[in-house]
Amino acid sequence: MTHDMRATLLSAAAGEGPGLRAGLWTTFLGAYGLEIAASSGADWIGIDLQHGDLDLNDVPSLLRVAEHADLPVLTRMPSHDPALLGRVLDAGVSGVIVPMVNSAEEATALVSGCLTPPGGSRSTGGCRQSLGLAGEAFPQLVLPMVETAVGLQHAADILAVTGVDGVFVGPYDLSISAGFPSPSSPQTISALREVIHLARQTGKIVGFMAGTPELLAVAAEADLVAIDTDATALRRGLATLFLQPG
Repeated sequence: MTHDMRATLLSAAAGEGPGLRAGLWTTFLGAYGLEIAASSGADWIGIDLQHGDLDLNDVPSLLRVAEHADLPVLTRMPSHDPALLGRVLDAGVSGVIVPMVNSAEEATALVSGCLTPPGGSRSTGGCRQSLGLAGEAFPQLVLPMVETAVGLQHAADILAVTGVDGVFVGPYDLSISAGFPSPSSPQTISALREVIHLARQTGKIVGFMAGTPELLAVAAEADLVAIDTDATALRRGLATLFLQPG
């Protein structure tokens, strides 16, 4: 892969580029399905290991498809487990999105698990990246998720942690945690814009999961946006084939 995702997004955060606002969030697609989806026009691929039907063993084959299409890959982790973080980063992803980060202390521990010394404590070995099998090696992104009321309260502190490249907002869980009416409610949109503003103040990356017209309307204000999921794409495609007249 010849795409330095981190450099592209940091340039966007500094106002020097459009960022990557058309991501496909994959929850069940295997390598064959991703080969078909890779030509859809997406800027990047998100592999979701927290929800859906994918697990750690799916990552290498999905990565190979994405690399062939020259698409950067971010993986949403199922937890903060340093061992899992190391495995996924060793596979050669462009970075990790880590759920439920609620404080600067949790973000600091996350950075330690993602970076090799002196920036962190992650070990290295005979992995795809170190053996040159994952394309060119670029610095990998560390993106904690802001998706709880507590995380929102501490978003500025999370962004201030050295080694954190930015944050990825989860409006669906955030709306539940904060008691907002829905992910698309004015309260959720306001909270999302609050985090975008904080990221802009620090020159760091900000992204989020969209999936509704109201959230998509905010896409131009961020650097990294997951437009929707593979499941939604399948459902809408089938509806076009079978449910709509004409």
